[in-house]
Amino acid sequence: MNRVVLQGVWADDSNAGACAKFGARSVDGFVARPGQTRIEDVDGEVVCFTGLGSRASGTAADLRMAARAGARRISRALPARSPERAAVDLVVDVDSFLNPRTAPAAALRSAVLAGASEGGYEFQMLDAVTHLSSTLGVSVRRPDGTAMQAPVLELALAHAVAGARDLVNLPASALTPTGFADLAAELLLPLGVNVARRDAAELEAQGFGGITAIGKGADNPPVLLELAFGEESPTCTFVGKGVTYDSGGLSLKPPDALMDMKSDMAGAAALVAVFSVLPQFAPGSSFRAVIALVENMPGPRSVRPGDVVVLRNGSTLEILNTDFEGRVILADSLALAAESCPAAIVDLATLTYAANHALGSRYAAMVASDERLAELLIDAGKQSGDLVWGMPLQPELEEQIRSDVADYKNFPGTAEARVSTAALFLHQFVGGIPWAHIDMAGPAFKTSADAFSASGGTGFGVRLLTEFIAWGGAGRR
Repeated sequence: MNRVVLQGVWADDSNAGACAKFGARSVDGFVARPGQTRIEDVDGEVVCFTGLGSRASGTAADLRMAARAGARRISRALPARSPERAAVDLVVDVDSFLNPRTAPAAALRSAVLAGASEGGYEFQMLDAVTHLSSTLGVSVRRPDGTAMQAPVLELALAHAVAGARDLVNLPASALTPTGFADLAAELLLPLGVNVARRDAAELEAQGFGGITAIGKGADNPPVLLELAFGEESPTCTFVGKGVTYDSGGLSLKPPDALMDMKSDMAGAAALVAVFSVLPQFAPGSSFRAVIALVENMPGPRSVRPGDVVVLRNGSTLEILNTDFEGRVILADSLALAAESCPAAIVDLATLTYAANHALGSRYAAMVASDERLAELLIDAGKQSGDLVWGMPLQPELEEQIRSDVADYKNFPGTAEARVSTAALFLHQFVGGIPWAHIDMAGPAFKTSADAFSASGGTGFGVRLLTEFIAWGGAGRR
């Protein structure tokens, strides 16, 4: 199986056997439902038919998921370590997916190619520190049946998404804060992205009391990364949560909750991936990123519930629950981001279980201080497939973030409105700059594989922010 054609089938075009129209034998049960796939030999050519559902609802997001299902079906038939896998060429018959009722052809083609690249991703650890990951090679078939290469930018973006997934999928033993920083520098410096780092001693000396406190319990020390692309004042500064493993610290998580905590750096992984494609997607622009990398572990030097620390902006913080560490390191990171006075700040974090409970695994929760910035991110989500849903800031809940012994506390003391109270706390550190907080706890990681994707990191946020930069752009506010 060196060449497989991926072809979309509309339910509107079928009766009992949807693929019969395209030359394959009629197959009982295949009625072109979204997510339904079938591999057939058609005149000596291997074709994977993927159901598109009704044309009435065939949006770009729907077609992206259908292409993912088809590529996932092909991927499952090829073992991750198989040499045959690397040789497979997935030829996408994009015209079979087009639906002029719902979106322009260019947007639909981009969505289909995105889905095909994402569905073909596989990851496997080879030993304790090395891994193997791959995607299927994707090309595009013209209406006359001949193949042409997929657009260069789409291929670059697919590679970036896969890179973010790799980072999230690596076990914490193979990706410490220092290891993450080393990999980021190795990837980004040759591309013209400046990478600066502060070690634990610098963080303590320079007033990053939150990052220092959370990182104290681990043998692997914290690192703060600053990424810079372009020479001008940043159009937008991004902030990423990079907890390479979150045990909860002394406020230890229950065993079941510990299993996927290597993924608590998905926001940081997405930002590194985004900056890897900025030279292609946004030449001549200027963007910055601040990424705090820590392990949150219990130990003899761990921060204790009730301890008070001084943050980067001089505020005092009472840490009541060490498992609410994300907002603590983000407070320092946001304060640093605000010091360069960007036009906007956007943070990306796997922050609260509440976001997952409220919205599930398809949407990230977004809280913003600026309506136009929120609109741009929502639109970018719709175009990219990385969906975000706006939630309120609720300043009337301020008493939940105020402490009796310090300026703030990191634990609200109630289970109500935790997405909003987390965002309300973070808002104190952006200095009045237009800001949006994206809580991606739901869509960042899949605990099990399904018809659309392998388990593990999803790469959520890479396409969202790339779309925001390339087409929405904080500079066009």
